[in-house]
Amino acid sequence: MGFYTVYRFLLQNEKMHLFNRFFLLFALVFGLSAPLISIEIQPEKTIAGINVQQIERAVTMPVESVSNSIGTVITPEPESPVIAETAPVSPVKQKITVSTWNIVMAIYGLVTLFFLIRFISGLLEIRRKINSGSHKKTEESIFVLLDEPITPQSFFWFVFLEKRRFESGEIEPEIFNHELTHVRQLHSFDVMLVEILKIFFWFNPFIYLCKRAIQLNHEFLADESVLVKSSSVSEYQNMLIRNCTGNGNLSVTSSINYSLTKKRLLMMMKPYSLTRTGSKKLVLIPLIAALTLTFCTKEKEPTVVNLSDIIQPTVYYDIELYSDADRSEKLGLPFFAKYTSSGELFTGTKRVYHAETDSLHMKLFYEDGLNTGALMTMNGNIHRNKNRIYLGKPHIEEMYVNEVLVYQDIPPSDNEDGLGRIRTWHRNGKLSVELFYTGYTGNKLYQGLMTTYDEEGNITEQKRYEEGVLVEQVY
Repeated sequence: MGFYTVYRFLLQNEKMHLFNRFFLLFALVFGLSAPLISIEIQPEKTIAGINVQQIERAVTMPVESVSNSIGTVITPEPESPVIAETAPVSPVKQKITVSTWNIVMAIYGLVTLFFLIRFISGLLEIRRKINSGSHKKTEESIFVLLDEPITPQSFFWFVFLEKRRFESGEIEPEIFNHELTHVRQLHSFDVMLVEILKIFFWFNPFIYLCKRAIQLNHEFLADESVLVKSSSVSEYQNMLIRNCTGNGNLSVTSSINYSLTKKRLLMMMKPYSLTRTGSKKLVLIPLIAALTLTFCTKEKEPTVVNLSDIIQPTVYYDIELYSDADRSEKLGLPFFAKYTSSGELFTGTKRVYHAETDSLHMKLFYEDGLNTGALMTMNGNIHRNKNRIYLGKPHIEEMYVNEVLVYQDIPPSDNEDGLGRIRTWHRNGKLSVELFYTGYTGNKLYQGLMTTYDEEGNITEQKRYEEGVLVEQVY
């Protein structure tokens, strides 16, 4: 619709019909194929080199992950096996259901079949006319002379005429010139293309608007060709009016009386302006570029850095720790509390090494069996997390990159207003994102304003949430 709008308000009333013809064909093909074309762009939402979506995902992940902010969990430690009891599955009788999609596709198929049959019927009618009439060949076309009254019209190289009027010389030379212009410029090709596309895209109003514009532009081209050789515009207009009362128009032909309206008559009188048409063609360049980017651009999903892409697949630890869910429950601790081989709650540092190089990959810090933080070096940057247990779940409080705070999550119980608060910072220390949430069940429910800032501290986006639902795009 965007390209048609450009044609409707910028090009339709200009005497640049040949250019308009190819513009309309391009608009038709591009408009229908645009959903299949995509230009991907990569978003640049990172905090100190860490993707914002990865930071949010890290909040609900187990603490023993790479930097607790980037990837998936490290090679798991030996833990007490958990056996899940499953109930026997009883056979369920399948019910045949008809979905809304099935109904829509059935309707689409029936209507498409109707348009296909109508299209084929139109072609068969043209074939019947060709076979029933007498033929007179010329250098450029074949005149099909019919015994019935018919308005002069053409289909590819066939020109349909009333036999009585042709033999009596009642058909003016301008009529022949008009129809031969349709033949020479292959206007039937455009019409056939539109009709074929209409079979499959009958539901799209754009194709009907485009068809009318294409056929009207064909008449502009034919009129222009006749007037180049005619001495009087008014005589030609009167001749068209006299011939517009015929009948027998075929569905896919170019007829001389198509859309004989005030618009077509005024176009014959309109002077040609090279400056105006040239300037409008120049304006089209940025317009087409903007429309192409608007309809074909989509944001590429951010790349999530997985642990398997960062470290060697095999790691080892300087100390083996174990989980004992039963004992932890008796002690009032989370089930993932860690114990040494002697059964004591572990306090200290656990080091993770690459198996192939024996190089240190990460440090995990524990206090009374619970992870309190992590430290690792990745891509030349030192990532450090400060963790705690909140409502029995791992909770990342703060995240640092090269000792610069880039992420902070203050849970609801630590704030007087009862709302949790998450903040992230740009590399230069300026606030990047601030949002609030309620509850803590692993999936936070956003509440109130979520504000995004650029590196200069200016607000770039602001949304309002209520219980996790976006209710207003404030800015």
